Amino acid sequence: MEKNQNQIVAGTDRGATTINVHGLLTKSWYKYPHLRRLYGWLVVVLMVQATNGFDGSLMNGLQALTYWQKYFDYPTGAQLGIFNGTQGLGSVFSVTFLWWLVEKIGRRYTIMIGAVIIIFGVFLQSFATSLAMFASARAIIGMGLSFEYTAAPMLVTEVAHPAHRAQLSTLLNTLYNFGATIAAWVTLGTLTIQSDWSWRSVSLLQMFPSVISITLTWFVPESPRWLVAKGQIEKARKIIVDYHCGGDENDPLAAFEMHEIESTLAFERENSNGGWLALFKTKGNRWRVWVVCSCSFLTQATGTTLIGYYLVVVLTDIGIKNPRTQSIINGCLTMWNMGFAFWGAYVIDKFGRRKMMLYSLTGQLMFGFLPWTVSIAIAPQSNSEADNMQICNALYTQNGNAGAGHAVIAFIFIASAFYSTTWNGILTGYTVECMSYDVRSKLIVSQNFLVQASITGFNYLNPVALEKIKWKYYVVIDIIIVLAFVIVYFTYPETSKITLEEVSTIFDGKQAVKNALFEEEIVMEGISKGASGDKAVTVERKEVSEGT
Repeated sequence: MEKNQNQIVAGTDRGATTINVHGLLTKSWYKYPHLRRLYGWLVVVLMVQATNGFDGSLMNGLQALTYWQKYFDYPTGAQLGIFNGTQGLGSVFSVTFLWWLVEKIGRRYTIMIGAVIIIFGVFLQSFATSLAMFASARAIIGMGLSFEYTAAPMLVTEVAHPAHRAQLSTLLNTLYNFGATIAAWVTLGTLTIQSDWSWRSVSLLQMFPSVISITLTWFVPESPRWLVAKGQIEKARKIIVDYHCGGDENDPLAAFEMHEIESTLAFERENSNGGWLALFKTKGNRWRVWVVCSCSFLTQATGTTLIGYYLVVVLTDIGIKNPRTQSIINGCLTMWNMGFAFWGAYVIDKFGRRKMMLYSLTGQLMFGFLPWTVSIAIAPQSNSEADNMQICNALYTQNGNAGAGHAVIAFIFIASAFYSTTWNGILTGYTVECMSYDVRSKLIVSQNFLVQASITGFNYLNPVALEKIKWKYYVVIDIIIVLAFVIVYFTYPETSKITLEEVSTIFDGKQAVKNALFEEEIVMEGISKGASGDKAVTVERKEVSEGT
């Protein structure tokens, strides 16, 4: 066993009692057996988001399947919105109790209950015989998904080693694209099935990530923070020692993390009434609520629901009507998004959350939606409804200009790339970091409610807006992206390169984390002191009695 595997350096540009989490480890994570074991189990948790991605891409892919279209009588407009929008209704229902359940039974059991609900909903969806049955199944799946992506971000964020928290929490949502990619290409393969099983079979595949969750989540370590909150101090310490310190009881990180967790929870208990009013009781919590609520809406309002759920409609409007071609484009787009999402998760701690959000929005607007909007607006229009189609369709139908359609495809890929680099993972990375433990479950449930409400709203709005107001709808999206840039620039703080507890100091002030390990000079062996930018100096361990 390697002694003192974590090297703590006290003092960063955020304060003398904070630590630089990037300096904890001297080797890559895969060179530590305990981290390989930890992240191997966390893959099981990360996979829950693949279920959500599979679901989103599935609804895009089904629209390209002739037998699905025929079975449900070629849905369009508001009826198509019902197919896509009812998933969010299940999440709306679960918000009434999930915040309590995830704190009562823990993160792991909440994930497993969600997996059971999803499997039940998938069976109903796969064997649906009517619109009502299909829509009901979608709502049940939505409720199960809300269980999983309420608990999963909390578990990943709270269990991950401090040095890798940002990458892992961001990676959780990037696996949406992994599930979406599988669904897109499987749907392409089922085009050859000349029966209703072309869509029923691909629907059944949606349950497999949930089967994995039920089978393996038992072995994932529970959140040390939840265990401490429940008074199970020794269990929490053992998880930190085993998975963060390689079993070394004397590793300074064990004492440091446990002290931060216990002192922060104590501070939050003293300053919280435990109810929903706690979200608005302090300035710090009101700031958290603003960040979470605005981010939940903006992640869905900047065009992602249009591309994610109605790509087939967009492609049809620009003259690409062949189901096989539509499925190939959908598959390529999901792979493209997955590549940029993984890259974003890898570098987000290097560049910072806030900076990447701003660059992402700028790229989305300047190289994606703005030229897309301009190309639609300047297209020659006619009195014919067919020639008056949005998304460069006027150029295509009147002049046979296939290049106009190809330009739209390019703009879709560019906008999606910029979105995927950052915003794809923000909801499970950045916002969860901003939440203090005492309000985390309430804020995550609220976030999921707002996300699902936004998805539901935009899924109803998108097909109707594309049909009624055409290119003006893209102007609205452009304005929302500009608004998002302003909100991020002026109101979103940076949370990178510090521990989860120390993020609380940004919102609540330095009193949020009273780290006596430093303030009272009880410095463990292996801990170094250093100011921001200065060379760290190793100090001797000093035993200081209480009151000294």
